[in-house]
Amino acid sequence: MKNYEVAELLERLSRLSEAAGEDRFKVIAYRRASTSVRNLEEDIEEVWKRGGLEDVKYIGSGIAKKIDEYLSTGRLGMMEELEKKVPAGSMELMRVPGVGPKTAYKLSTRYGIRSLQALKEASSSGRLAEAVGQVVSKRIAEDLQKMKTGSSRMLLVEAFYLGAQLVAYFGERGIDVQPAGSLRRGSPTVGDIDLLTTDPKAAGVFANYPLVDRVSERGPTKVSAFLKTGTQVDLRVVKDAEYGAALLYFTGSKQHNIELRSLAIDRGWKLNEYGLMDPKASRLLAGRTEQEVYAKLGLEYIPPELREARGEIEAAREGKLPHLVREGDLRGDLHMHSVWSDGKEDLERMVAAAKARGYEYVAITDHSVSVGVANGLTEERFERQWRLVDELNERLKPFRILKGVEAEVRADGSLDFSREFFDRFDIVGASIHQGHRQTPEKLTERALKVLNHPGVDILYHPTNRLLGRREGHALDLPKVIRAAKDNGKILEIDGSPTRLDLDDVWSRRARDEGVKLSVDSDAHSVGELENVRFGISVARRAWLEPSDVANAMSLRGILKMAS
Repeated sequence: MKNYEVAELLERLSRLSEAAGEDRFKVIAYRRASTSVRNLEEDIEEVWKRGGLEDVKYIGSGIAKKIDEYLSTGRLGMMEELEKKVPAGSMELMRVPGVGPKTAYKLSTRYGIRSLQALKEASSSGRLAEAVGQVVSKRIAEDLQKMKTGSSRMLLVEAFYLGAQLVAYFGERGIDVQPAGSLRRGSPTVGDIDLLTTDPKAAGVFANYPLVDRVSERGPTKVSAFLKTGTQVDLRVVKDAEYGAALLYFTGSKQHNIELRSLAIDRGWKLNEYGLMDPKASRLLAGRTEQEVYAKLGLEYIPPELREARGEIEAAREGKLPHLVREGDLRGDLHMHSVWSDGKEDLERMVAAAKARGYEYVAITDHSVSVGVANGLTEERFERQWRLVDELNERLKPFRILKGVEAEVRADGSLDFSREFFDRFDIVGASIHQGHRQTPEKLTERALKVLNHPGVDILYHPTNRLLGRREGHALDLPKVIRAAKDNGKILEIDGSPTRLDLDDVWSRRARDEGVKLSVDSDAHSVGELENVRFGISVARRAWLEPSDVANAMSLRGILKMAS
């Protein structure tokens, strides 16, 4: 499918247009079209072939022509012109939340600040304050501090679809490749894409991949290339007898591999990417499959998501590895939005798509009134929504739409509605979006207050992080987890690829404390229901089993828990 590729093209076009000072309505149009293509269930290339681009939501004639040009030629003239027009470094500077296109242009052209590193240095030296003033400079410095390092890392969703596209490209040519590295382990962000195969034809085929920008290394067993997206892809060709050992080695993590090598050394053996060997007898003991290597070392097979040197070796030796939750174990989704607030699809379409996924229930959790920017609902609007929900529930039995809300936690820790009104919902989730510059103590106080609220069932995306852009709230998470346990509340793993919040480390801590977690999509469109795939990656990295996940429970079980 070309959906990811075209969506990325439109997203880059929106960023370049913004950086070049183009009309803001154009920027919005490209961004909306990008989201629409990313969430499209059908292959955009097939839509294009039959002349149906303008039937796709938010794709008008102008954007359709640009997609046609790209799919026909592999290039987009307007993009190339904009890339010449936009000052060097502006795009990177605009990754900082507090740096808009005008500020980026000014910093790049007048002050020679053209990278995040240069921006950090200018902030430390005082040059940034000279350029933009003390107040803006302070805010940018705070945003820089909160941004994660490693700007070249992709979100898991980006790496997943790019990896899937590469696998499909090779598959169409009869070559089987397997992603390895942090992508295979389900890490929330991914650096390079690692691919493994036993087919010697793969090296030559990869060099002709349409998205390859330049090949940095080429040989019979390894090809390294940079794609037009800037991503590095390393393809390795290995022997059949070594494939399992190589997959194990290149999947990692580094520390997991070190521990496995130590086990081999204790037995007088040697383990590397070529196999598990007995040097004294000069023979290969195992290497064809990962299972074979683990078994020879006296271990159960360890799923890739657990390979982080967090006790998995000991658990595998003792036969105590968890039976990890899978996407198919989910029986419902407890966090999604419709056009009633800030969703992009009507309620009926969201419900139909969720039902088609095999769910038994979903909670429609549109925002409460305090979130004006998200068209939050008043009590009167919720009551109107409930009438529609009642009609649909009657028609869709035994499927059940739960009346839900994403209630905003105000700056003082209070909520929008009375306890009596909250009791009329089936599911009440609460979120801290506002006041994220408060002290850690105040933020923790707000989280504890809402977890002690008798009408609240779930704390959604507890730290409110945005990967690569904003660190999460500096909550005292041990206190938050304890409060969730004491009050029988659920903590969420939000599957939105920009959040993946709660993370795997704290989700495992919550599980160990006996707290249930929900794995939800936070979908704002039908396509985003797929977000649970990435939430499940977090859950598996957190060692969660189906019994640890609230929405792996039956409808009866979830209603009893929320009562």
